[in-house]
Amino acid sequence: MGDNVPVARFLCRHKTENRPLSYRPLSYMILTFLLAVGAVGCVYNEITPPQAEMEIQINDDAALQVIEAEETGEGNPGAIVSGTEMQVIDDMEPQETEMEDRRHDGTAPPAIGFIDAHADTISRALRMDRNLFSNDLHVDFERLLEFGAPVQVFAVWLEDRYVNNAYESANHQIDFFGSEIAKHSDIIEIALTLEDIERNARNNKISAILSIEGAEPLEGKLENLDHFYNRGVRIVTLTWNRENELGYGVGADRGDGLKPFGVECVKRMEELGIIIDVSHLNEAGFWDLCNISSRPFMASHSNAYSLTPNRRNLKDDQIKAIAERGGIIGINLYPEFHKVNGNASSGSLMEHISHFISIGAGANLGLGCDLDGFDPMPEGFTDVSSLMMLADEITDAFDEETSQKIMSGNFFDFFVRYAQ
Repeated sequence: MGDNVPVARFLCRHKTENRPLSYRPLSYMILTFLLAVGAVGCVYNEITPPQAEMEIQINDDAALQVIEAEETGEGNPGAIVSGTEMQVIDDMEPQETEMEDRRHDGTAPPAIGFIDAHADTISRALRMDRNLFSNDLHVDFERLLEFGAPVQVFAVWLEDRYVNNAYESANHQIDFFGSEIAKHSDIIEIALTLEDIERNARNNKISAILSIEGAEPLEGKLENLDHFYNRGVRIVTLTWNRENELGYGVGADRGDGLKPFGVECVKRMEELGIIIDVSHLNEAGFWDLCNISSRPFMASHSNAYSLTPNRRNLKDDQIKAIAERGGIIGINLYPEFHKVNGNASSGSLMEHISHFISIGAGANLGLGCDLDGFDPMPEGFTDVSSLMMLADEITDAFDEETSQKIMSGNFFDFFVRYAQ
């Protein structure tokens, strides 16, 4: 695939170049022709191409939401392929909106009850033979609806037994996820762009963002990164705890940084618009990324090492480096990551939040709850519904503005920064 893959930026608006009509896709020409025929009485040279997006979608039951993509030099539209479906979009000049001038003010559309950067619900549901609409896990679509139009990142994560067949196993998880989304498209949609999140908020729909936790599914092939991008993946956690072709997780740390293939992947991710996630990455790999990256990145589910010295947490200089680059950190509910003895509660979470704020990263802190990635829950927490309680606890410990920013506003700001 390589250079022939249509490049589209995550959470980004773009404009196609002004090609002559003869070089534009067939779908564009058909629409222009129909407009011309329908505009009886109009002078020909007063008819201009519509300044709007046109979508042509061919779906089956496992359809994923269409991606906005740039045209290739040959005039071919971008496509996402999942199973047997193909979804195609013709990218025309979009109208300007208030997004162009949006300030980074720590606010998100009011309908977005929260933005959470990490849940392991896909793999757990498959392992326990559950659906995603209503289940006995930490997260399901039904409970997400309690928050209006939240944004939930769903991770594709592989147990050790699947690593030798990682590409196929990851595609299987994405197939399952796509089929569950398609069954309930009236309440949830895949979000591939910032505009998708905003549209879903207006329509009171859940926005689902797809991530890969640990890049084993690439199997050392750069073209597989393009494949998963075209399947809807918009966040990649470079490593899980183990070593892979990109680098070393914290559980396999031997002091080495990113591998050559990891450096290649970082560059390609930034070209495509895939957000890079450093949770689980070892410290040497983290600093390598800081030296080569040109876009903000995230630590989707990590806490403060200085309070809880667990290898999965971030040291203060790492936290500051993420903040200085305009990145974002998702605070993790996993008890061992916010209380040394594991006796965790909302109080120990407040201590971590206070620490982030005290070292200048208050505007770079959101949620990365890691739901369905651990048991038991912290004291007082049961499942995703407990985030309502968490919002109240943050308000009581700090103030309502801080609570709103951590629950959704800071992450929304990060998406805006990344899109620019």
